[in-house]
Amino acid sequence: MGMAASQARYLALTARKTNVEYEGQQVNQARTALANQSANTFNDLLALEVPTAPSTNDFTTVQYSYEDGTVGETITDMTPLANDPDYNYMVTHYHYSDVFTGVQSMKTNPQVVMGIDPARNTVDRANITQDAATGTYLVNGQQVQDYNPLDNVQSDSLNQIYEEYPEFEDVAPNDIGYYLDADNNMHFLDKTQLDGTENMFDYYVQSDVPTYVGNCELESYTELINDPDVNYEELKEAVEQIREDFPNSTFADAADEDIYTWEYQGKRYFACREDLYASAISGPDATLPTENQDKLTYYNAQDVKTKIERTEKAFIDFDDQGRAETIRFEDSSLTFALNTETLTDEEAYQDAMNQYNYERDVYEKAIEDINAKTKQIQEQDRTLELRLRQLDTEQQALQTEMEAVAKVIEKNIESTFKTFQ
Repeated sequence: MGMAASQARYLALTARKTNVEYEGQQVNQARTALANQSANTFNDLLALEVPTAPSTNDFTTVQYSYEDGTVGETITDMTPLANDPDYNYMVTHYHYSDVFTGVQSMKTNPQVVMGIDPARNTVDRANITQDAATGTYLVNGQQVQDYNPLDNVQSDSLNQIYEEYPEFEDVAPNDIGYYLDADNNMHFLDKTQLDGTENMFDYYVQSDVPTYVGNCELESYTELINDPDVNYEELKEAVEQIREDFPNSTFADAADEDIYTWEYQGKRYFACREDLYASAISGPDATLPTENQDKLTYYNAQDVKTKIERTEKAFIDFDDQGRAETIRFEDSSLTFALNTETLTDEEAYQDAMNQYNYERDVYEKAIEDINAKTKQIQEQDRTLELRLRQLDTEQQALQTEMEAVAKVIEKNIESTFKTFQ
C-alpha cells in the first residue's frame, strides 16, 4: 500500500471513529433522558393514593327509643348538660302522628262555570227592625216592600226561587215581601214572620254564581248548614283549619257565604268565590269560556302524617357498658325503659361504596397508564442499549484497523526516508 493511500485510509478511519464516538454520546444522552422519564413515572406512582373501602362501622349508630303508652318516641340527639343537679342531658325526640291539616292545590284548566243561582239566607232577628211611625219593616237596613206579581222582574226571579225552594210556594202572594240589598239583588221573604221572635229565611237570585268545577256541581258552604245529608260540623272544622293554615290566602279573607264546596271521588274540596271567578273569566276565547282557564286555587283538609318533635331536659341512667337504660323527662314523673337499636345508614354506605369503586377504577387506570409508559421507556432503552453495543463493537474494530494502518505507514516511512541500513 502506498504512503498516500495509507494516509488517506487512516484519515477515513479516524473520521469514522469520531462519528461513532459522537453517535455513542447521543445514545447515552437519550438513555439519560429516558432514565429521567422513568424516575418521574416512579414518582407519579408514589404520589398515587390507594383508595380505602368504606366500613359499615362508619355508618352505624346506636338509636334509642321508648313507648310512652300511646306512641313510640325516637331519640335523635342527647347533649350532656353541665351544672344541672336534676337533669344530665338535653334530649330531642320525635314521633309521627296524624294531624288534621289544610292542603292547598292548583287545578289546571278547572273549567269553572258561572251562572244564576237561587239562594236562601238566614236573617238574624237582630237585623229585623220596624219603624214605629210608619209600621214599615227594615231587613238588614233595607225597607221591605210588597211583592207585585205584575212586575216581570219580580215574578221571573220568584219563579226561579220556587224551582229551587218549592216550600216557599206555600206563602200566599199577598204575604210575600221583598227588599234590595247593596248589590241590587232582590230578596223575597214571608212578611208574616217579620214580627216573630226567631230568625227567618229570605230568598234571592244570585248572578255570577260559581255553579260547576269541571263536572262537579258546586254548593254554597253556608246553605249546607241545614242539609240533613251533610255533616256541617265536619265542613266547618275543615274550613276553619284551611283558614288557619293559609292565613294570607283569599280563602281566609272570604266570608262564609263566598265559600263553595264540591265532592270528587269521595273527598270534599273548597274554593272561594274570588278564586273561582278569576278562573272563570280567564278563558282567552269568549266563545269557549270554560277552555284554557287559569289554574284554580282550591283546598281540602285531611289527616296528614306529621313529625312531632320536642327538645327537653331529661335524666338518663346508663348501664356498665355505657348504654342508656332509662329516661325521665323534666315535665313528667314517669321513667321509661329505653330500647336500643343499631342502625346502619345503608343509603349513605352505598354512596360511599360507589365512590370507592369509582376511585378504585381511577387508581387502577392510573397504574395501567404508568405500567404502559414504563414498558415503553424500557423498550426504548433496550433499543438504545443494543445500538450502543453495536457502536462499541464498531469503535473497537476501527481502533484495531487504525493501529494496523499506522504500522503500515510507519514501515513506509522507514523504507522511504531511512538513509542507512
